[in-house]
Amino acid sequence: MYEKRIVFFGTRGQELTSRHLEVFIKRGANIVALVEAPPGSISTTHTEEDPYEGINETAARLNIPLLCPNNPKEPEFIDSLKETAPDVFIVCGYQFYMTKQALDIPPMGAINFHTSLLPRHAGMHPGFWTIWYGDRESGMVIHYMGDGIDTGDIIFETRVPVIPGDTIDKLYDRVWNNSIHFVEPLLKGLEKKSLPRRPQDLSRYLYNYEITEKDFELDFRQPADVLYGRVEMAPCKFYFVLNDRKFFVKNCTVIDEHVKTRRFEKGVPFTVNNKLVFATPGKFLQIDEVLKDDIKIDPLSLV
Repeated sequence: MYEKRIVFFGTRGQELTSRHLEVFIKRGANIVALVEAPPGSISTTHTEEDPYEGINETAARLNIPLLCPNNPKEPEFIDSLKETAPDVFIVCGYQFYMTKQALDIPPMGAINFHTSLLPRHAGMHPGFWTIWYGDRESGMVIHYMGDGIDTGDIIFETRVPVIPGDTIDKLYDRVWNNSIHFVEPLLKGLEKKSLPRRPQDLSRYLYNYEITEKDFELDFRQPADVLYGRVEMAPCKFYFVLNDRKFFVKNCTVIDEHVKTRRFEKGVPFTVNNKLVFATPGKFLQIDEVLKDDIKIDPLSLV
């Protein structure tokens, strides 16, 4: 049993929270209180049902105090945190902004689990943006929290490949499977007050905001491989526009370019081997299945 007093922050229904909380409990972490975001208040792109015990259920089963503030800036909540006399905060899937007033409470600071290779993809929906940008690598960064969003010193980092055709759920599952083993060295390091820390290179900092509808429009200035990854991540969500109408792509293929002289217009489709294609830098994106108003249509009818 570890002695350092931990307040664990998370969200019910979020696998990032529940999967890691289960390991903290199994490894004997001294969790003196749990803090959860109000149900339904968190924006997520993870679609699979959480198979693990929720943070609220863990609190009830182990008789651990559970705090659920509507706003983490509430004075009553800050007072409740102080009453737990924590040594450290562990934050895992809790999207509310943590104020300096709260972060200053634990003498050993606050530690966050973030599903990207910080400083790249700080902020919201890191799995979505990792695939959206066409990154070939992702991972988990466990870092100290400070005044900036996901800017604190790195403690541990794990890396995994982004595989062509990944969905967000598959990528997250791969990252989380490869980060669970950090829980025990984190607990041991806290006990010995000997955790490593490495400053982030903030010249590479990339912060991502909430996803907007415009982010789902396919931009054919991007490489075909990147656009293919976006469609595979969320079939029927990404679209292109022709004559002011949206057409949603369910399935597509990257094909080699078979011409020596480029005479194409950006975003204007044409046919190759009786298939609808768009030109992108270096390769073609072949549209295999497309929907208009939720109805499947023949791609060739668009040229």
